[in-house]
Amino acid sequence: MRKIKFYYDVISPYSWLAFEVLCRFKKIWNLDLDLCPFFLGGVMRSTENKAPSLLPAKAPYMLKDLMRQSEYYQISLQIPSNFLSNTILAMRLLTVVKAKSEQNLESLSRALWQRHYGLGLEITSIDAMKECLAKADISTASAEEYLALTQEESVKEQLKVVTQSAIDKGAFGAPTFFVETPEGEEMFFGSDRFHLVAQLLGVKSNGPNL
Repeated sequence: MRKIKFYYDVISPYSWLAFEVLCRFKKIWNLDLDLCPFFLGGVMRSTENKAPSLLPAKAPYMLKDLMRQSEYYQISLQIPSNFLSNTILAMRLLTVVKAKSEQNLESLSRALWQRHYGLGLEITSIDAMKECLAKADISTASAEEYLALTQEESVKEQLKVVTQSAIDKGAFGAPTFFVETPEGEEMFFGSDRFHLVAQLLGVKSNGPNL
């Protein structure tokens, strides 16, 4: 199998687009997709980067670009009113789920994105977390356990470790993913580089909507 480590934060709409395309390609490209939740705020601070929406020259283009990609990838997307809210709780929760119940990581990540960018709703509150956990078919008892664990120092530290690992490998934003090759890892950034990933892997790319 071809291994891809996918670093993401659910605050990033581009991460959602890339995530869904990689999930579509998993079987066709024979991918071992390793989902790696990290904290984008920490990456941006460490690399002295800024979100495009905070830059007057980039923000209008970014909004148009997201709508174009939304149509191209056939993923209904809208910008929530509390865009760029703090997702530290959501990313700690995903860190817990990866450790405790990794088979639910994909569905919970998707549920958070669908709530925030599909419906335009907040994903910062405990109630929002509970709703997304239920949508991901995680039992109430497990949901309560996972939410409690988000306050553990070990979980906070693990999220920091994964975030720093991505930075050390060259990440400066989200999504960032690393494709394993015989020569080592190749880094890709963004949601519009799948034709180049296909070229690297030696596989066909017939568009994003399979």
